[in-house]
Formats: sequence, structure tokens, C-alpha cells
Amino acid sequence: MVPDVNLSPKVWRKLGPMLLSTKRMRRIALAFALAAPNLARPQDLGPSVVLKPGEAIVVPVAIAEGSLTLGKPRVGRPGAAEPKDGEIAVAVLKHGLSPYAELTATEKTGTPVDFVATGLIGDIKIDEIRVCGRIDAPIKGRIASGSWRVSLNRFAVHKQGEECR
Repeated sequence: MVPDVNLSPKVWRKLGPMLLSTKRMRRIALAFALAAPNLARPQDLGPSVVLKPGEAIVVPVAIAEGSLTLGKPRVGRPGAAEPKDGEIAVAVLKHGLSPYAELTATEKTGTPVDFVATGLIGDIKIDEIRVCGRIDAPIKGRIASGSWRVSLNRFAVHKQGEECR
């Protein structure tokens, strides 16, 4: 049972600013709670493909009128997975105790395809690199090798004359 407390006006005047700040804090907390679903919405990464260090993956790619569609990926061993026409092969190789793994992408598409490789431990992003498409030579990059898995996402057709960053 809550005791009935009668406070004098003098005590209420002293508690007034504290009670007002509590009301303000409640309003601010309510505003953040209402805004949180909009802030926490995940970014749309488009279609993605996942591979683990020590694996290679070959992804069929269809490019029509500037839009890109991914086919069903095939998993293989690094070095053994060569892309056919209209495919991209990506391999992730870990070298000993190095903190980085080597990411190699080979494209046999009509137009270069850019994508992002994201190193993940669970659902936590630990590294991310942008891979700029080239059809004349393999693309090499480094990604943190502590990753449990690497997600290839944000695939896009490389626009002519545009610099890839």
C-alpha cells in the first residue's frame, strides 16, 4: 500500500524542475521510440551471394537494358572454378596468419559488373570493399580474413566513363 504523502508547497517548488525534466525526457523517449522503426530499417542490398573463406563461387549474370539479374550460384574450389560466358567467378583465399584474405573476381560478361564484398561475423559487418568490374583481367582485392562469411551484394552494371570508387 502506498502511503499518502502531503508535501508542502515549498517542497513542490524544489521538485518542480526535476518533474518537468522527467516529463521532457519521457516525451523525447517517446519521440525516439516512434522514430526507431524508420531508423532501424535495413538498407536494401539487392540480391546477394554468400561464400566462405577458402571457397569459390560462380554466378551467372544476365544483363538487359542496363538492369542486372543473378542466376543460381555454383560453389567450387578456388582456382578450379572458371567462369563461362555470362558468368562471374569470385574466390576468397586465406593465407596463413595474415589478417587479410585475397579476393579474386574474374568476369566473362559483355559489360563490367561492379559489386560490394562484405566480410561478416554472424550479422556484424567487419570489412567491406567495392569491387570494380573489369572484363580484360582478374580483379584482386583484400578483405579481413577473420570473416566467417563474405556476402557479395549491390551488383550493378558499370557505366561507361564513370570512375569506380
